[in-house]
Amino acid sequence: MDDSTPSAHRSPDADWLAIVRLTHDYCWAIDTRKWEALRNVFHPDVDADLAAGAPVHGVEAVIDLISSVLGGLDASQHMVNTHQISIDGNTATGRCSVLAQHVRRGTEGGSKFLFAGWYDDEYRYGPHGWRITRRRIVPKWTDGNRAVISG
Repeated sequence: MDDSTPSAHRSPDADWLAIVRLTHDYCWAIDTRKWEALRNVFHPDVDADLAAGAPVHGVEAVIDLISSVLGGLDASQHMVNTHQISIDGNTATGRCSVLAQHVRRGTEGGSKFLFAGWYDDEYRYGPHGWRITRRRIVPKWTDGNRAVISG
């Protein structure tokens, strides 16, 4: 299917799966430290609040933020599930649960930090398929040493 396909000619199920895949691609990109792959996840003009109160604008700022927080870790694993997505033509809104484990060996106070919450997202379909146009992280609980992610 061509990326310019009007929404009337795309399958709602295919759109839903493409958006879920996008959230998975985000996790794989950040956990494998393939920062450039985030350009295939986020719209160039994305608005994101990934640090619970420190919003950034644009894919460059998102990549800089994520790579600065996660780049020094020994490991991270982000898992998303329980997706709720509402599609309206070439735009969509959604949320999904996230559970993220972060490890930085040798951190005073403990080497692990666990985060649970969800992502509130907005998406747009364009020439390159679905992209996240807005992402806001909503914390629910944490466990472990927050210093792991603050470096």
